[in-house]
Amino acid sequence: MKKSVKSNLQIISSLMLVGGLTIGQTAVAEDSGQPQSDYTHYVTDSVQIPLRTQPGYKYKILRLLKSGTPVTILEVNDDGWTKLSYHYKDEDIVGWMPSSVLLNQPIARVRLAQQIDKTSRIEKKLNQALQEKSTLDSRFNDVSNELKKTKEDNFKLQKQLAEIKSISGKSIELNEQNQQFSQEIEKIKSDNAILKEQISQAGDVVQRQWFLTGGGVLLLGLLIGRFFRVPNRRTKWDSL
Repeated sequence: MKKSVKSNLQIISSLMLVGGLTIGQTAVAEDSGQPQSDYTHYVTDSVQIPLRTQPGYKYKILRLLKSGTPVTILEVNDDGWTKLSYHYKDEDIVGWMPSSVLLNQPIARVRLAQQIDKTSRIEKKLNQALQEKSTLDSRFNDVSNELKKTKEDNFKLQKQLAEIKSISGKSIELNEQNQQFSQEIEKIKSDNAILKEQISQAGDVVQRQWFLTGGGVLLLGLLIGRFFRVPNRRTKWDSL
């Protein structure tokens, strides 16, 4: 039994050693720039670790767990073995495994997949941000053009307002002049009415004066005729 366990360990160690040598040789070939052979292959990085019933290589293997399988640690003894629980098909399988094969974080392959997934999500968000930035830039250009047009319209309206104010100022001045002319016209009309009244009164006075003058002349004529009348001839005959 011990020989079989040692044989299995030797086989696993040999596989890991061969894989490391193959990977190292490939890396050196890539660094040196030498062309790779068409028959070059790579040893898988998936390693299966036996889960045993008790702490020790002599005990029965319950299952072979692939590298990166999540487990729950239940107990650690002083001989370098760890009791753990493995969840498989709605049941928890409890067994023992060497503490040296356990890591406190996911394996590099899992971390790489997580990093790739994280990078993909970041790239997706970056693309969304770039798209939003492009949309915002387009909206900014539209708003800038609208603002420019609004400023031009505002300038035109200010110019028109200044012209209207200028015209309004002239209109106010003309209105004031019109009111002044209206007042002067009313004053002239009033003066004209007074003059007409005075002329009418003067005409009456002149008429009265002419009437009185005519009456005086007539009365004077009568008086003169009375005192300086020619003697009647009949009287003279009567006196003869």
